[in-house]
Amino acid sequence: MKTCLAYKTMRKHHHIRPILALLAILACLGALAGLYAWRRFGRGLIPPPLPFIPTALPYALWPTPPAADGFDYPLLPAESYGPYVQGITGPLAVDTRYGAQNPAQGDRANCFRDAGGDSVPFSQLYHAGIDLFALDGAGQLAWGEAAHAPVHAVADGVVVATLNAGSEGHIVIIEHLLADASNGYSVYWHVDHVQVQPGQPVTRGQIVAVVKDMGLNSHLHWETRAFRDGSDLFPAGTAGAERCNGHEAGVGYTWDDDPARAHPDFYGYLDPIAFVEARRP
Repeated sequence: MKTCLAYKTMRKHHHIRPILALLAILACLGALAGLYAWRRFGRGLIPPPLPFIPTALPYALWPTPPAADGFDYPLLPAESYGPYVQGITGPLAVDTRYGAQNPAQGDRANCFRDAGGDSVPFSQLYHAGIDLFALDGAGQLAWGEAAHAPVHAVADGVVVATLNAGSEGHIVIIEHLLADASNGYSVYWHVDHVQVQPGQPVTRGQIVAVVKDMGLNSHLHWETRAFRDGSDLFPAGTAGAERCNGHEAGVGYTWDDDPARAHPDFYGYLDPIAFVEARRP
């Protein structure tokens, strides 16, 4: 009797077995797809942990920086970081090198106005620094993997400003005494966990902060320039004088109706990579 009942039960539910098998196959396929997606894209979603950062040593105000005997890159090893360049480090219409214009910025608003008072498309502005992103082993952009990377002082010097730019992260400005007795300044933007204070001497390679976690757009905006304070950068009569002056450290971009004074070179910015390569120890 029990055998007959079991047989009848199996016959009654036999149509469920193919459905269960199909569900099991779909579950396996979903798991495999999830694993592939995680291996392909997940690494950029979870940043690496914060590096070990030694406690800053006690210091006394030191208004005159020591002479810088050599310069290096702020993210190390240098070959693991670089700008986004269309066709070289990625396919998008993006160029974050010094002095480049960036088509991907489009027409979104900014502080520059042309002679008629109209907004200048962001795509026409000149990048006044260089954005360093993480690169993979093939030299392609590794989105998000620069988050929390240690930011090193490029040379001996003295910290002259640390500024909070809100959602854009902090800004650190270091003054350097150059071989010709002039002063140069290195600027580190989109950083977090700042380890230094104004007036503090730093040495080449010292960790001063980490790259702020901005998701897939995590990068370091790095400037080298001949001036310290960019809040009143643009001379009277230039496109940026009326609206762009007053920013806490300069706007990171330049432009003007007159092409002769549109490029960052006109305002005292320097090409960071060329500057460092000419002064590496």
